Amino acid sequence: MSNRKGVLRHGDVVEWKNASATDIMWRYPNDRLKWGSVVVVKENQWAMFYKGGKALDLLPPGRKMIQTMDLPLLGGIIKLFAGDIFQAEIIYISKSKFEGKFGGRTQTQELAPLMYHGNYNYRVKDPQLFVNDICGNNNLFTTEAVNNYIRGYFNENIIGLLSQHTLRDVYGKLKGTSKAVEDDVKSAFEKIGLELGDVNFLKIDTEEKYRDRLFYMQTGGVGAGSVLASETQKEVAKEIGKSTGGASTAFVMSGGMNTQGIAASGGDFITCPHCGSQNKKGVKHCSNCGKEPTIPPVPKPTGDGGVCRKCGDPLDESQKFCEVCGTPAAETCKKCGDPLEPGQKFCEMCGQPRNDSLRCYKCGNRLDPNQRFCEKCGTQV
Repeated sequence: MSNRKGVLRHGDVVEWKNASATDIMWRYPNDRLKWGSVVVVKENQWAMFYKGGKALDLLPPGRKMIQTMDLPLLGGIIKLFAGDIFQAEIIYISKSKFEGKFGGRTQTQELAPLMYHGNYNYRVKDPQLFVNDICGNNNLFTTEAVNNYIRGYFNENIIGLLSQHTLRDVYGKLKGTSKAVEDDVKSAFEKIGLELGDVNFLKIDTEEKYRDRLFYMQTGGVGAGSVLASETQKEVAKEIGKSTGGASTAFVMSGGMNTQGIAASGGDFITCPHCGSQNKKGVKHCSNCGKEPTIPPVPKPTGDGGVCRKCGDPLDESQKFCEVCGTPAAETCKKCGDPLEPGQKFCEMCGQPRNDSLRCYKCGNRLDPNQRFCEKCGTQV
């Protein structure tokens, strides 16, 4: 019990009660303890004195009474006493193992978009380093704030690692990528007092056109640079080929790929929707891939997936975006873009709260969904 000045009376007990399996830390709310107060530390916890942004001595498991005979144990923190009042905060840290979720979007070495999500586990290894580096340096003293920081720190390291690899290195290779990330990020976690356990990528994906390119690289034995260059030529050739008389230029820009005769005729041309090659209008088969060069009509949505929540246009069950206004068929996570079910409070992929604004994990500044760097502190998000 406290007196009117908020100072604990003789015999009061400091203890972390009702700690849940997801609580990583807890700060005792009163930093003024009187002589004779007892600090209780359980076997699955650490407790330490904290003052002026610095973690001091750790208390061993058991019951510890603050009294004169304890001064040799407390060493250099004797100056924390003023009269019969012990002035320092007490911070508890759990020894348990915790599970975290991650998810996000980055680019590979060849600038291919990469979407990913998964989970990992970790525990506090060095409580003093953990409190000094995460809690003290960033003024984070709640489980929610600390978890957000760790998730952001983990994601930041993943983004840097994946950007050093090609799409061919990581696409579909969940086990190998998980092991590579685990080995690389372990040292980063040790710098902030954490021990990283297993890392598991549940999905690594890219956009459809990049999946097609990857298939071409794997079956054709060509490098990513050649494929990307070829794709660029095709896109330019498509635009040039739309105008009459542009066929000769389209022939050059497409690398001369099976377009002989097109340049000489000077007539109207169409672009094959399957491979991007130029063909004369009226042909039944593409001269490069053999498929029909005409685009089949796209069936209208059936309405099996309901209607767009913005414009009311019917949606197919598998449709992710409205064809009329572009609104996502389902509400999506502000951080990783994963669909959210009705009533879902947190994203299952990355843990982002549904109704919370996206914020920088380091400084708390509000972020736009497509923002890759915090405008306030420059942290990669």
